[in-house]
Amino acid sequence: MDWLLFGVIVSVNLFIYHHWVYPQLLQYYAKKTDSDDKIDTFQSRNYVSNDVDCDLPNITIVMPVYNEAKHLGAKLSNLLMLDYPADKLKVVLGFDGCTDNSVDLARQHLAQFQLNNITIELDVAEDNHGKVHVINKLLMRHKSTSDILVLSDVSALISIDAMQIFAHRMADEGIGVVTGDYQLYEHGSKGETHYWDYQRNIRKAESITGSIIGPPGALYAIKAALFEEIPVDTINDDFVFPMLLVSRGYRAVLDDRISIIEMEATNETDDFSRRTRIGAGNVQQVLRLRGLFSMQNGLTGFNFFSGKFLRTLMPFNLLALFISTFFLTNNSSMVIANTAWFLWLGQCCLYGGSALCLLFDTAPVKQPWASLYYIAVGYMASFYGAIRYIFGLDRGTWIKINTGQPTVNYQKKSVVIPKRFSDVVISIVALIIITPLIPFIALAIKLNSKGPIFYRQLRVGEIRNDYVEVFMLIKFRTMGVESESKSGPVWAQKQDTRVTSVGRFLRRTRIDELPQLINVLLGDMAIVGPRPERPVFCGKLEEKIPYYLERTSGVRPGITGLAQISQGADTCLEDVQNKLYWDHSYALSLTSFSRWLKADVMIILRTFLTMVTFKGN
Repeated sequence: MDWLLFGVIVSVNLFIYHHWVYPQLLQYYAKKTDSDDKIDTFQSRNYVSNDVDCDLPNITIVMPVYNEAKHLGAKLSNLLMLDYPADKLKVVLGFDGCTDNSVDLARQHLAQFQLNNITIELDVAEDNHGKVHVINKLLMRHKSTSDILVLSDVSALISIDAMQIFAHRMADEGIGVVTGDYQLYEHGSKGETHYWDYQRNIRKAESITGSIIGPPGALYAIKAALFEEIPVDTINDDFVFPMLLVSRGYRAVLDDRISIIEMEATNETDDFSRRTRIGAGNVQQVLRLRGLFSMQNGLTGFNFFSGKFLRTLMPFNLLALFISTFFLTNNSSMVIANTAWFLWLGQCCLYGGSALCLLFDTAPVKQPWASLYYIAVGYMASFYGAIRYIFGLDRGTWIKINTGQPTVNYQKKSVVIPKRFSDVVISIVALIIITPLIPFIALAIKLNSKGPIFYRQLRVGEIRNDYVEVFMLIKFRTMGVESESKSGPVWAQKQDTRVTSVGRFLRRTRIDELPQLINVLLGDMAIVGPRPERPVFCGKLEEKIPYYLERTSGVRPGITGLAQISQGADTCLEDVQNKLYWDHSYALSLTSFSRWLKADVMIILRTFLTMVTFKGN
């Protein structure tokens, strides 16, 4: 059999197995599993104290909070209504460098918690360290004084008897994780509605047959004694935390009597961004939880392989299918060639149509197109996130911002679309041209100084309505590896002694910036735009220069830009302030197609002139 034909058959069957055969097998096995002999003895307290209360476990609810003022009031009111003995319940809020009024809002509810005799603790941190840091710190702090630790999102409302059910299910020694039935209060699209119904059925069947593979992060409980810290760079913490217990032999179960209602609505852009991050996390968690593939885990290992592992693999499988069907169109067999043409054109229509819908913020509303669109966009986002993680360019934590007004959408689609298209085309052409030169550049860097060839640094990207994107910028290394080990982050200086001799040449020709073409392809940057700044400088500059952060409001930072060609490198605060005028001037050009085209052509030509005349900084 032709190897291309074999590859297509394997790819198609993997897709069918993951999306249809596996769920059907799971549902069939779940129905056949005999659970009638287990008598459920749970009885709700109905807010009436009884003799059993003294035997109930101590529960601590931990909630990481970062700029959650929108939902925090409703969440705290929800917790006040929980039907559980007050002396057995504790609520801990971990504020992770909030810049809105979340802390003040929580303090306004302290009196109500005291009135209900419920202990509440506010752990307020001035700086943002990330969700995993908060969880590790607070759960470790309360591990010894709690029997059950509950993690919950601020935006999720829960049923009033949830804590009672947690206590009831945790009485089983074999159970280490318990969660509930996760539902969205408001779905973003029909495709999303169908997807979550599909996921709910799978989770329920997984719970019956072994362990649920990844409880919803909005609410889940673990036995406190089993808690272990996880690395702070963990992306999908709500998956890794509970699945570590599953890998140790404990079950993770879903009890659909516990309702979890997600109040945070999503739009198409936010959903794509969220699924991009999940895609990066999927690769990370498969690598870190590879012990779940062991035969000792039985059906849970099978579920992990058929579910999460194949979900992680599927974007690459679909890419292989797309490429294989294209080359199979030249097969000598007319039947195979025609079938390949049909499959390949179908994929082109699906991916192309989905990309256009995503670009224009529209989504099909009729089935099956709504579901096909949601699946296609989901795998695009997953592939994008996976590639970012594999190459070490994942964004890290997104930083929410508190804006009184939404970001002004001053750019027309007649500018946004051709600008992004030109970025991709220019990046691909430029990468093809410079690829033969990379080995020589790499050799020169390695011979000149010790250290890696490429240098990665966290930078601030585009500002959107409710968060700031951060990303890992990549460039050729031009300084020694310990250039800031003693001084800390500092601005570049003229005749900077930290720059190597090869690095000085790379900077004068601006060749050191060329690896950022990868950032452009990944959507972090544009060819032309404001210079991306380091987060450590952004906060200080915003305090001293009004409207500094607005320079990338709705605009991707660029490899080059009007400010970069009009002025040298930043060496002091005055330089940054002067560049701000150029950045805002460039933003005005994005209101018109003709102005944008003239501006970008002029900036690119002047940048090229700077490179060939060795006038870079």
